[in-house]
Amino acid sequence: MPVPPMSPLLSSHIPTGTGWTHQLKWDGVRILALCSPGSVQLYSKKLLNKTSIYPEVTGILNQWSRTLQHPVLLDGEVVVMDPKMLRPSFPLVLQRERTRAQGAGKALQAIYVLFDLLACNGKDVRACPYSERYERLISLPIPSSERCFVTDCFDDGDALWQWVNERGWEGIVSKRLDSPYVEGKQHRDWIKKKKDMQLESFAIGYVRKDNRPSSIVLADSAGQYIGKASIGLDELRRQLLTAWAIKHPADRPTTQGLPASLSKEQIIWYRHPIPCLIGALEYTDAGLLRHPRILTLPLLNT
Repeated sequence: MPVPPMSPLLSSHIPTGTGWTHQLKWDGVRILALCSPGSVQLYSKKLLNKTSIYPEVTGILNQWSRTLQHPVLLDGEVVVMDPKMLRPSFPLVLQRERTRAQGAGKALQAIYVLFDLLACNGKDVRACPYSERYERLISLPIPSSERCFVTDCFDDGDALWQWVNERGWEGIVSKRLDSPYVEGKQHRDWIKKKKDMQLESFAIGYVRKDNRPSSIVLADSAGQYIGKASIGLDELRRQLLTAWAIKHPADRPTTQGLPASLSKEQIIWYRHPIPCLIGALEYTDAGLLRHPRILTLPLLNT
């Protein structure tokens, strides 16, 4: 049975030296693949079974698993590429997961990007240094394709970060070459540096406290709830939000996936959501924005 995966620690710097290797940070969902002779099981970061959700990934690994004599445990990220931006999209992979199917045509096809090996030939190799685990991983005869492949390693973290910035990718992960595999974040061996997110969102309403807006309720372009933001909400914006609610009131939200906790709040909903630009650190595993803040909110013609 898989164990909770090793998670990188957020940092503002990129480590240097020959003892480190650097990889692209693939913006998706963490998936462990337990490949036994003739069968494959996929598990999430919280060890929930995801086998039926990504049949194209399971299918690729199943073909290879028939050749195995002993179990192999793989670690990687399932991503969905944005066809316009040509980079992984976390909202798209969440949308894909909610469909629980192979997606609409090729638009939401899952890709499994591998970066670690936890067990091989029936033996636990987590205590081995990362350099050895990675070499074993790339030597496995898994059929490499555009839907399943091992991510590359780079010596120059600064150059990789420059590439990420130029192309709008999420960030990079730096790993000590001699690091063992440790559950969770009880280590200093995997470091991630991420770009600050900026995304077009929609204010679908606001939370009212003390008879005034205290935060806006946010949805993405697909109408999925992504959190609340209060940072950046000044007095002028509070007045605009209140005036918009008077002109465009709604009895119920225009979005989906609202958490039960919102039912405890007094929320004023909009019939017509307000487009806004939101900054955030990242998406949580639940698909919500971590530390969102309002960057722009248009001067509304109320």
